[in-house]
Amino acid sequence: MAKGKSILVILVGMISVGFASIFIRLCDAPPIVIAMYRMTISAILVAPVFFITERNKIKYDEIKKDIIPFIFLGSLLAVHFILWITSLSYTTVLSSTVLVTTNPIFVAIFSLILFKERTKKGTVIGIIAAFIGSVFIALSAKNEGVGSNFGNLLALSGAVAVSFYLIFGKRLRKRFDLITYIFFVYSFAAIILIIVSVVTRQNFFNYSYKTYVYFFLLALIPQITGHTAYNWALKYFSASFIAVTILGEPIFATFFAFIILKEVPTLIELVGGALILTGIYFSGRVEI
Repeated sequence: MAKGKSILVILVGMISVGFASIFIRLCDAPPIVIAMYRMTISAILVAPVFFITERNKIKYDEIKKDIIPFIFLGSLLAVHFILWITSLSYTTVLSSTVLVTTNPIFVAIFSLILFKERTKKGTVIGIIAAFIGSVFIALSAKNEGVGSNFGNLLALSGAVAVSFYLIFGKRLRKRFDLITYIFFVYSFAAIILIIVSVVTRQNFFNYSYKTYVYFFLLALIPQITGHTAYNWALKYFSASFIAVTILGEPIFATFFAFIILKEVPTLIELVGGALILTGIYFSGRVEI
């Protein structure tokens, strides 16, 4: 695996997921519906590629054996999106994206507890630097309304869900090609979100044309491009390192919020962003 290729893929992932919170804010739909459309469209887009390129290569007995793990990962991804997208209704884009990307801490802790995996020294330094940067950004955020703490709690819970997704996903990803892996994970996440939407009596239709465009963009850019880049990287790098790179999301989200939503970042936010990039650099030195 070429070093330049791996850096490029991860960078594309970070930039792509940075659009997520912007598209979500522009969608005029409930959080569960947004999550459902994001994963359903993603699964539909991946399906033709899977059936054309992977159908004759996969071992169906192996898939049958791992169906429960795939459902479990799909459930974790669905829960992550429900919690995080809902948090954006209660707190700022900045606070939400910073808190939902605190997963390096949870990944390192849960990996040690569950699998006795110790995080490399350079990655630990990166986690600390990136986390301090995240704290800087979180402290600078101007939360409004009594629901901001609830929104922050939802975002933090979303970070826990995606941490388990990365930890367990790495083990399954080693055994399957990228397209096969994302097809089953995205499909089960979509099915679970459709069921949740039906049970909670969500309105599937009657949204504006622009909202449907943002549904599609949310699936194509942050999910198909961004999350798939991270899923590719899971085969080659530790879950802790991938978790650190995800901390780049608030940086790009802040930049896109400035360009699209005219939200101007403060000096402390810029300092926090620099620390996050430093953390990613230190983690990358021992991983790439």
